[in-house]
Amino acid sequence: MKEYFKTNTVTYNLISFTGFKALILFTLLMESPKSYEEVCDFFLNHPHLKEKISIDTFRVYITSLKRVGCEIKRERINKVSKYSIVSQPFELSLSEEQIQSLIKIYKNITKNIDIKDLLLLEKFIEKISSYLKEDNLKKALENNSILKGYNKTIIEDLISYCDNKDQIIMRYNSPNSGEKDIEILTDKLEFNNNKLYLHGTGFEYMEYGTFLVSRILEIKEVKEVRTIPTIKSTKIGYKIENCNLAHIQLDSNEKIIQKTKDYSIVEITSTNDFLTRQKLLSYGPMCKILYPESFQKDFISRLEKMKAGYFDA
Repeated sequence: MKEYFKTNTVTYNLISFTGFKALILFTLLMESPKSYEEVCDFFLNHPHLKEKISIDTFRVYITSLKRVGCEIKRERINKVSKYSIVSQPFELSLSEEQIQSLIKIYKNITKNIDIKDLLLLEKFIEKISSYLKEDNLKKALENNSILKGYNKTIIEDLISYCDNKDQIIMRYNSPNSGEKDIEILTDKLEFNNNKLYLHGTGFEYMEYGTFLVSRILEIKEVKEVRTIPTIKSTKIGYKIENCNLAHIQLDSNEKIIQKTKDYSIVEITSTNDFLTRQKLLSYGPMCKILYPESFQKDFISRLEKMKAGYFDA
């Protein structure tokens, strides 16, 4: 131990080779059935061992594993005797109550979690599940996962693209126009109403937008050189009573430009009128659009169509 603290290096003096070989054999037989010759080859090519073991020593290790509680099966595969571990006393065991507690913790953690941390959390639970004999935990995670139905490989790729602010071309299944290629300068991944969205600047309409990750079929290309698009923006003002303003969270593209005793006027620098319209519609009668006139008229027109739809029904 003193030698390890001094050098921070594992050397032959620090290894109990008998125990080390037994652990290696345990790992090999857990992976898949192995013959005596395959075990010898592994030991011979191991950086710390570099030696074969005799058939008698091999049998001693097999007997030792049996004595600690391992059930070892010997079978002939392609006319070669191979050994494998059927069960062992070190298996992880979780009761149904413990599994439900773990899933409850998962649900609480995922209420406010970064997508990177969410992937790590799920991998951690999957790792625990891999050590269980039953797959109850795996099934419970699959049924309760926020990422159920998502392609995790695409998500991991998108995280990397957003970190680098890469420009990509993706195959997207649009609800309105079907499958099509969309070029986008990626920005971030975020959950909204339990759905994962990719945010970025689309080159088709030259505006900042969001795309459902569940609708992304594949990433077709990552551009080597990024193009900085010229994004159109609109200044939109709305009036809201201060008592209502206290209950909403202003985004980074919003600011209060006037405040009285009773109300405030908020201005949004909008790079996507659709998203801004959805946001303001969610406020209901809490706010009143002030400008620009074109956005105000379009907003009123949509409200009138919504109202007419109820009467027609």
